[in-house]
Amino acid sequence: MSRRMPTALSLGALLLGAACVQPAYDRVVVYRVAVPDTAVVKTVGLRGQGNPLSWNSDLPMAPVPDSAGLYEVTVTHHTGSLANEVKFTLNGQFEFEGEANRTVRVPPTAVGNDTTRYRATFNVR
Repeated sequence: MSRRMPTALSLGALLLGAACVQPAYDRVVVYRVAVPDTAVVKTVGLRGQGNPLSWNSDLPMAPVPDSAGLYEVTVTHHTGSLANEVKFTLNGQFEFEGEANRTVRVPPTAVGNDTTRYRATFNVR
């Protein structure tokens, strides 16, 4: 029985990958978006990278009680990244169609479980 030795390329990739590993923490982000009062609202959603978000389907946002046109959702990302890209949707349609995504940054932490509040207005930078 012979053992397969890693090649220089696979060993280098292994070492490079090991050097880039960051500890992952639960990062809680409360996303809140204001929708113009002129909009006909059926659904408001959030799309983005990283579970539980997806670019293919909305994470539904709920109306904020006693507010006019505010929607909110709380998302827990288990990640080592300090930034995430997202877009809001209105009735299934992306904001900023064909333009750059929003970048949401979270502060570095040694323990995780910090809550970041991200506030935006739909289709306004």
